[in-house]
Amino acid sequence: MNTSALRFQILLLSLALPLMTTAAIPLQTLPVSAAPAGSMATVEVMTNEIPGVVTEWITLAGPARYQEAASEQEERVWLTLAGRGTFSSGGQRFSAEEECVARAPLGQTWQVEVPAGSVLRSLRFRKQLSAADRLEYAKFPEHQQRPYFRRFSDCPPYREAIKSPKTTSRTLLPQDYVPRMAVGTVETTGADEVKRHQHPMLEQYFIGLQGNHCTVSADAESTLLPALAILHIPLGSMHGAKVQAGDRLYYVWVDFFTTKAGQEWLKMHKPVEETPAAAKP
Repeated sequence: MNTSALRFQILLLSLALPLMTTAAIPLQTLPVSAAPAGSMATVEVMTNEIPGVVTEWITLAGPARYQEAASEQEERVWLTLAGRGTFSSGGQRFSAEEECVARAPLGQTWQVEVPAGSVLRSLRFRKQLSAADRLEYAKFPEHQQRPYFRRFSDCPPYREAIKSPKTTSRTLLPQDYVPRMAVGTVETTGADEVKRHQHPMLEQYFIGLQGNHCTVSADAESTLLPALAILHIPLGSMHGAKVQAGDRLYYVWVDFFTTKAGQEWLKMHKPVEETPAAAKP
């Protein structure tokens, strides 16, 4: 690692804001300081918030290349939130030019390349596997045959009773690709809300995306969720989100179910057909 890259690593670690708790709502801002060309920095965020899950904020400044180490002990899911690059695994190559989700089959890895002039900023979730988790792979062999890579905008929409008709929700990573894990997005404009609800069968993160400016409540507490920040919904809390007129609500939810049976919650997500865009004259 060159001197400038080492200095950047130290700077990024110092800028990683400490975990803040608004009473019962832990929240952490993701550091987005300038990155010198050819550098890579990894900062753990939300440390020890969810058992068995390590969350990392990874910054790659091109020209740069990163090769993951292989592991059979954990699943890894990437969310690219800014910048551009390419992800390669299993002989397949994917272009990340906007917000994307990536998951390689267990035991396979990603090689990530970032061109000169771009800075790729991503969250990576590393989920430890239990003995029960490992039994799930035989039930869904089709999910282990090839890498999973999607742009957020290409992921299938769903509707849910706790959200308004104008809300767009998408499933980024469906259930059963990674045992006891699912990922999606919620997007709307104000004034609007995601009605308060609770799900004691799962741990959940919210990640504010570009342009997001909403307020998240949990039981008697509330906090602003800005863009490029992550918060942990306290397990079992009655929670929801509101956005004021003129603002945008746009966040990722990441669910970690305590048991396989808890995935029944996802039946509340009802698939919808998107209306094709009208042809331009």
